[in-house]
Amino acid sequence: MARLEFLASEAVSSDGQRAALWTARTPAGWQVVNIATGDDECRYAGLGAEKLPGGTVFREPQIDAWYVARGDRVLPLDEDATRAVGAAGTSLAGYRTRVAKAYGDKLPGSAYARDGRAGGYAEPAAATAARPTEPSPTPSPASPTVGAAGAAGALALGGAGILLLRRRTVRP
Repeated sequence: MARLEFLASEAVSSDGQRAALWTARTPAGWQVVNIATGDDECRYAGLGAEKLPGGTVFREPQIDAWYVARGDRVLPLDEDATRAVGAAGTSLAGYRTRVAKAYGDKLPGSAYARDGRAGGYAEPAAATAARPTEPSPTPSPASPTVGAAGAAGALALGGAGILLLRRRTVRP
């Protein structure tokens, strides 16, 4: 299942530099939430449309791999994705199996998260045990770190995040 995370709009400065403006629905309405240098979001959306018309372009952030999926097919759009699923791609079930194997042990509630490794904020369990009088720095299940890790894991396990793109040129 895919979930809309943001809309990406291409912006081009007067000197030709490109950026992607990420717009997301917030409690206050649609707002620009990030400006990313480069044109990955728009470029890969174009490649995806050429390779698999009508497909959903998505990124696996853990390995910076870009894919396009439609029906039961997941095709790679860059070298990282090709290394992950092969040049011919894979089935959606095959992709989900690969992602579950790669990241399933890192979801909220896993030993990885309980040991404080899910956001880099907590000390290893051995160091914490050496000082039992200090409160544990492990993030709570409601913390942004655990929430972000859970969202990333859910996105990866779901198989795709949707990038809906609008083209726009910004002129000074």
